[in-house]
Amino acid sequence: MEWYEELDFDENPFKKETKTVGYDDLLDDMMYGIVSGHMMFIEGAPGSGKTKLLKEAIRRFGGHGKVIYVNCKKLHKELNVERLLKDRYGWFATKVLNKKPKNMILLLDEVEHLSQKNCERIKYYYDQNYLRAVVFAGTDFELAGLNESIQQRIHKKLIVKELSDYEAVQVVREKIGEDLLSDRVIKYIYNVSNKNNKKFLENCETVCKVAAKNKDLKEEDVDKILEESTITAVTK
Repeated sequence: MEWYEELDFDENPFKKETKTVGYDDLLDDMMYGIVSGHMMFIEGAPGSGKTKLLKEAIRRFGGHGKVIYVNCKKLHKELNVERLLKDRYGWFATKVLNKKPKNMILLLDEVEHLSQKNCERIKYYYDQNYLRAVVFAGTDFELAGLNESIQQRIHKKLIVKELSDYEAVQVVREKIGEDLLSDRVIKYIYNVSNKNNKKFLENCETVCKVAAKNKDLKEEDVDKILEESTITAVTK
């Protein structure tokens, strides 16, 4: 039996998408920019929550068949924007009705891996209104390698900042409720994770596996659990 099943969860709560905490203003700005037809850049450190913001856009618009998400790091060849648009728009519309896809939303993650050729393709399809809005996400706008014509079209740069300790607690509460970890332990895990959201949630899951059997964990217990987990991962 998995640790979360012992707590009456049907699935691992840390693998389940939950409410976005601490990014309300960023989400509002991003959604407004998309609806308004802008290009935007989301800047943040690795693991800070950029992908989660993009996934929220997918959740809100995805049901309308208008959203394309691409992780540029996983591209094995040049980005074929036209093919992506047609695949998303549907075979019947593009082949039988001969309709060209319009007003699509393109979400590009890890854009530091995007080539100059792909930048030009994106600019063309955006200027021709095939793309209604484009959201780029990367660690640093200045170092992303976007060409000048794309940079000139960026309407707004959104910066993902660290969560406060209080917000970090709320993130975990959304996932596991009130009983398993204390606020003090959650805050401690957040800080020993260097306030990196991705690492924070990974460490919380590691601690929860032990806390499922011992709910009286203290901060000093966290250090031991994470240290043992690191040793185990290295020796595998």
